[in-house]
Amino acid sequence: MSVEPASAGQEPPREPIHKESLGRNVTIVGGAALASRIAGFVRDMLIAAMLGAGAVADAYVAAFLIPNLFRRLIGEGAFNAAYVPIFTRRRAEGGQESAASFAGAALSLLVALGLLILLAAEFAMPAIIAIVAPGFVDDARKFADAVAFGRILFPFVAVVLVAALFTGTLNAIGRYAVAAATPLILNLLLIAALLTAMAAGLGTGREAGFVLAWTLLAAGCLNLLIVAVATWRAGWRIRPAWPRLDPDIRRLMLIAMPGIAIIGSGPVNIVIAAQLSSGTPSAMAWLYFADRIFELPLGFVVASVGAVLLPAVARHLASGDVEAASAAESRALEFGLLITLPAAIALALLTQPIVSILYERGAFTAKDSEAVAAMLRALAFGLPAFALVKVFLPAFLAREDLKSPILAAGLGIAANIAVTLALIPQIGPVAAAIGVTASATVNALALGVMLLRRGLFRPDALALKRLPRVLLASALTGLAVLLLADWLGPRLDGNNAPLVRIMVLGFICCSGVLIQFGLAYALKAVDFPRFRGLKRP
Repeated sequence: MSVEPASAGQEPPREPIHKESLGRNVTIVGGAALASRIAGFVRDMLIAAMLGAGAVADAYVAAFLIPNLFRRLIGEGAFNAAYVPIFTRRRAEGGQESAASFAGAALSLLVALGLLILLAAEFAMPAIIAIVAPGFVDDARKFADAVAFGRILFPFVAVVLVAALFTGTLNAIGRYAVAAATPLILNLLLIAALLTAMAAGLGTGREAGFVLAWTLLAAGCLNLLIVAVATWRAGWRIRPAWPRLDPDIRRLMLIAMPGIAIIGSGPVNIVIAAQLSSGTPSAMAWLYFADRIFELPLGFVVASVGAVLLPAVARHLASGDVEAASAAESRALEFGLLITLPAAIALALLTQPIVSILYERGAFTAKDSEAVAAMLRALAFGLPAFALVKVFLPAFLAREDLKSPILAAGLGIAANIAVTLALIPQIGPVAAAIGVTASATVNALALGVMLLRRGLFRPDALALKRLPRVLLASALTGLAVLLLADWLGPRLDGNNAPLVRIMVLGFICCSGVLIQFGLAYALKAVDFPRFRGLKRP
């Protein structure tokens, strides 16, 4: 059997759908994501101080790209997008036993797939690194380090595959908090490992890279244990069984693989950008550090909206309530732009002090800060587009329409490659970040046009009323941040004490957040009580 009931003949309690609060769930998941991103900042500050942007950092980033790609594709969206609608339908039609049977069969499939990928990758790691970082081939030491790190890190892929099923189950039954909080543990373990390595005097050597790789694998295993136990305690005792390719498992496979291409367009574009710029020393490390800052505001929207919106839309459509699905998507659109528009403006205005304050110490030089700041500025302009892609996708995925999003993602990837190759000879590795922004913009435009033309999603009357106010609030917030940065600029330069610079930057950022939400409230751009308590009629 693939499932044991919580108690004989009794289904565990579930959260009533009619009491679902989209705003509360988004806040829970987004808050957990924000805490994880903040801890990730501390982790990356330590990595920058210890490794800088040199050869070992480049090798670690190259080895980490593919496992991190799987983590973001599988653990942060693609599998969830395929699994949740089928699980929700099985639960609605056949109850817990039917849904759990499907989950057990899917778990068996993922375990087998993880083992096959792991065995193949361990033997093929030199070829994988040569593809991911072709610029390393002529540097024997860097290439060998990347291969060694990759062989340690790649088991993380198998762990992520299995953890994704338990995370998807928790999301589908409304237990968002545990699944969202577990990445925080990974970051805390890496921080502890980095502090230990620095205290041991490992410096910028490859030993520090090995410490990072082994700790990341251990943290992934711990995350898997946490989500598995949380699923068990929720009454869903899912165990692997002999793989059965029933119609829903086949459907899962047919949806998940294209879903990886759809939702993974953002992470895949980062990998492509790193690949195209790998011939420039330190370029992969620069892109990594820029992307980590970029993901702070993006991660809040992507993790919260992605985890909560798709299950909500899938439930509404399964019950035939198209109006409620449209309302949920409209609120997510307002929320995504409310967060990302001012964040994009602030990032574009404050890139240099942000990068310098966060990273410029130890082995990380002023030259590295300038390069990372240029890449971050280019990425910042794509932030709203990334959010729009995440808001638009559920309208397709909940209807199991995969062809259109794949087409949009393919257009975006083509735009990335074309823009990067055209610009990199003229402006260097910053072209890779511009290509990523171009890709997100093309993807979002293609999805939006298809949705409007087919009538799958149209912003409701409230959204049409509020969106211009969101734009106005964001523009005024950007102006306020610009004035604050000009006024306090002398306090942000390197001649001041680090604590002073951190406090001034924090003051500007916190002021921007307060101004944005204050203006949104004053302009009635968002009805906060209604957003928090959005319920299905």
